[in-house]
Amino acid sequence: MQDNTRLNRNRLPSLPFAFATLALLGAGLAHMSGAHANSAMDASSPSFMNIVADDSTTISAASNQSLLWGVYRPNLYFGTRPRLPDSVMTGLMWFGMQDYHGADNIRHGCEERDGFEKYGWLKHDGRSFGIQQLKDTANNVELTTEFIKVPGGEHGGSWGARISGKPIHKEKPMTISTIYYIGLDGLGSLDLKSTGESGPVSVHGYTADLGDFEFSIVQTKNANSARPIRYAGITLPPGSVWRVKDITREIIIQHIKAIHEHGKTDADMDEILGMPNVVFSSTPPTLLNFQLNYDAPFEFEVRFNSKSSPNPVTTESISSGLDTAVKAFDKRFEKTFELKKLGFSDSMVDFAKATLSNLVGGIGYFYGSAIVDESPTYEDGQNEHLEGPVARRPQPNPQLTSPASLFSAVPSRSFFPRGFYWDEGFHQTLIGQWDNDLSLEVIESWYNRQDNEGWVQREQILGDEARSRVPKEFQVQYPEHANPPTLLTAINGYLDRLQAAASFGGDSSQAVLGALDGARDVTNARLDPEHAQQFLAKLYPKLRTNYNWMRKTMQGGIRQYGRMSRSRVEGYRWRGRTMGHTLTSGLDDYPRAPTPHTGELHVDLLCWIGYMGQNLQNIAQILGEEDDVEEFEDHYHAIRSNVDDLHWSDEHKAYCDLTVNESDESVQVCHKGYISLFPMLLGIVDAQSVKLGHILDMMYDPKELWTPYGLRSLSASNEFFGTGENYWKGPIWINLNYLAVHSLKKNYLGEGPHQAKAKKIYNELRNNLVNNIYNEYERTGYVWEQYNDATGHGQRSHPFTGWTSMVVKLMQMGSA
Repeated sequence: MQDNTRLNRNRLPSLPFAFATLALLGAGLAHMSGAHANSAMDASSPSFMNIVADDSTTISAASNQSLLWGVYRPNLYFGTRPRLPDSVMTGLMWFGMQDYHGADNIRHGCEERDGFEKYGWLKHDGRSFGIQQLKDTANNVELTTEFIKVPGGEHGGSWGARISGKPIHKEKPMTISTIYYIGLDGLGSLDLKSTGESGPVSVHGYTADLGDFEFSIVQTKNANSARPIRYAGITLPPGSVWRVKDITREIIIQHIKAIHEHGKTDADMDEILGMPNVVFSSTPPTLLNFQLNYDAPFEFEVRFNSKSSPNPVTTESISSGLDTAVKAFDKRFEKTFELKKLGFSDSMVDFAKATLSNLVGGIGYFYGSAIVDESPTYEDGQNEHLEGPVARRPQPNPQLTSPASLFSAVPSRSFFPRGFYWDEGFHQTLIGQWDNDLSLEVIESWYNRQDNEGWVQREQILGDEARSRVPKEFQVQYPEHANPPTLLTAINGYLDRLQAAASFGGDSSQAVLGALDGARDVTNARLDPEHAQQFLAKLYPKLRTNYNWMRKTMQGGIRQYGRMSRSRVEGYRWRGRTMGHTLTSGLDDYPRAPTPHTGELHVDLLCWIGYMGQNLQNIAQILGEEDDVEEFEDHYHAIRSNVDDLHWSDEHKAYCDLTVNESDESVQVCHKGYISLFPMLLGIVDAQSVKLGHILDMMYDPKELWTPYGLRSLSASNEFFGTGENYWKGPIWINLNYLAVHSLKKNYLGEGPHQAKAKKIYNELRNNLVNNIYNEYERTGYVWEQYNDATGHGQRSHPFTGWTSMVVKLMQMGSA
């Protein structure tokens, strides 16, 4: 193939543009270099899913191979990268070409303001394939992105992406410019072999971790031979590829200026809004844009071939691989969740598939520095009038940490495209059931972010790209700030799967794990007894350290305020409180004591620490850590006692927070709502307790928490209901509704005097939640962050297939 790159560098009309653009981009990006320094798969073909692991090393290697490449850039509509720092990244951009303003609205990162009719993964298995639909109403284009991996070789295999588009409304015009880019953020090379002017695009490359590879871009339908592929290349400072949208827009702007300066009057829109067919460097580029323009239905493929693999990616292998993967996905989904068996309609099953797929398709690989302020704080009792983590520090000193990585799902691709500790436990509770070992990879990655003291940053804002989406006041993390330890919920799910897959026996000093039920593959290899023991033994010290950190750092006052309780130790308060928020609790603006005070005790935190201890006790028992088992058991019993002794209000018939008044006397702060439910949500209140009856009454009372759409977050009778920002002051949140339904089924349907009421609430609440979330998805095209307690309408961030995806688990639970 002729090397058009060299020829096009010598086109005289482009030289002024080249110099101008290089100067502009060099000035605009120079500061980033310093910041970065701180900061063919048919039935007979091999598949990532078919490995049988015999030892932990083999499991790890196989998992790394099957998970190396993916659509691990969830903040983008479509983007790929390996789970490697400073490596190759690719992505899709597009814009309308109806007029000059198209370049002002380039689609790239997921943005609610783009106003899509809907977008999201319809099917995605988390490892080998995904199919996504995007309806861009403003540009009258419905895009489909299909991704398939082809295993083979030593570097995570190869992959293919098929991008197709058609008009949403056939009677209206569709004029679309698509740009597919290939970027390199670290050491390595990209060599443009063919620009696509007389055949497929060909780019050869190399990195130490990926070896030699080749990208090709091939138009497979409506090749638009009269509208050849256009391109541009540039050398960027390290860590800058994520700014490709801004860079591309500037290239287009400078190209328009160059056309005008040369007095060219016969240029069409393809040329005016096009890449200039220039590589702006005498050195190999680190970013290559390839532009394909269409005004009719189209399809093109991006093929990544690892030179170490004997299995080339072709149109045929993409088609056959997708066909096989889709059939396997459908079969596995029903086997896993049995929704058809439970009587759900085809449309509701498709909804559940899309919801799960958006969760696993939203898993990302993040790498970079965080900002942490480890400077000393005032001691408790000093300068109590100062609110917030910055004011509580005599000399705030936020610093960039060393770069680190995280492999995690995200709450929302559009609004929260990063890891959140409080959310991730819910994510992995569902993902773990779908792909046990994928979930364990994520859980392990989170605990690898834990420091030596046991602290895990509650929000993982790693690198410049992540920080670009977060207001500055929320970027700094503080080592006294915790978050609900929901990853224990996912780990508990793993223990349940172990129990289901094996037989636990023997005395309490050793868990005897039986044989697996069914063949092992890369999704469930760590359900093997020996491998499970190895995984838990590796994770357990970090879990225990985190537990001890929570107990020490969140310690509250009991004796000094004359509080009467059976335990003089088990009382806790969230750090990071301000007058209107307790962000660390996860329930942001939920009403607490009117003024932050060191004398506060928070019932939800006490329950979370009890929940941690109970789960760690189970793991310690499996590992034969008998001294720890006894210690955790003692802690848990003391916490159960103090939940009642400290936090139960006979007056309000509810569990409440505590604070102190102006006379330093302990007083209860009662705001009925989700906070009041925690002893039931986490299974701490006994099934025989009269207090459970009061909790159930509050849940089922329309004047308190009950709605036809789910439990509202704050009682409708509360003085703060629906006030202020109204985030956790009334709206319905699916994560805590899930905990309610799950706990009712697990803890309260089988015994005690409240079984009948618990069963009634369980059935009605589950049905209300499932039906409303599904109906809103059908009405709006999205799963939402929260739901209005009066109308059931979805509101705030969307798509929010983070913990709202727990609707799939709700569907699976069935009726009692």
